[in-house]
Amino acid sequence: MKNIIEVKNLKKDFGSLKVLKGLNEVIHENEVVCIIGPSGSGKSTFLRCLNRLEEATEGEIFVEGVKLSAENENEIRTEMGMVFQNFNLFPHMTVVDNVTIGPREVRGTDPEEAKKAAMELLKRVGLEDKADVFPAALSGGQKQRVAIARALAMNPKIMLFDEPTSALDPEMVGEVLDVMKGLTHGGMTIVVVTHEMGFAREVADRVMFMDDGYVLEQGTPQQIFDNPQEERTKSFLSKVL
Repeated sequence: MKNIIEVKNLKKDFGSLKVLKGLNEVIHENEVVCIIGPSGSGKSTFLRCLNRLEEATEGEIFVEGVKLSAENENEIRTEMGMVFQNFNLFPHMTVVDNVTIGPREVRGTDPEEAKKAAMELLKRVGLEDKADVFPAALSGGQKQRVAIARALAMNPKIMLFDEPTSALDPEMVGEVLDVMKGLTHGGMTIVVVTHEMGFAREVADRVMFMDDGYVLEQGTPQQIFDNPQEERTKSFLSKVL
């Protein structure tokens, strides 16, 4: 299996608070990795370090063998789509303009081509009829599906999801997870920080359990959910399953 992301001795401090305490991890091409663990364990910080939205205090990150740095972060981000908890759509732009802005501005795609591709993506996430509305007119679940389409519009090799359902009403969670499940069959590398244990069990190739700035345990969903080895993992799962 080809390594697409390599993390070496990754540490991240916020002032005196040590959030990541020396992570060494490899993510393989086309692998679906779900990161679980209690709030404050460093999961989102780890994800944000992978595309340099947070700058590591120490350590190195390699994406397809290239060391991530201030000089190449924008280039590498174009290959790494990111979906946040709070959608981050541009409120003054229509849905279709939100989806086309990346390809047009960053990749220099012809506007007509970009729009055609955007309509295909909106169809894929079940929102082609919302192309000309503004984000304010959408439900939370719809906004998140637009955010996924926007990330996909850049044709990334890697998709990062930072708790993509945590800001949604419970009945909207399913529609977003369904779109994400569809992506996991498409041969893309996907890293998801999630509280949705059923989703992790169903789609992950590998589950990482994080606590207190470390990856304490990882393995297949079956290993982690049915036969966890660490007491901390057992304790966490007993509360959430």
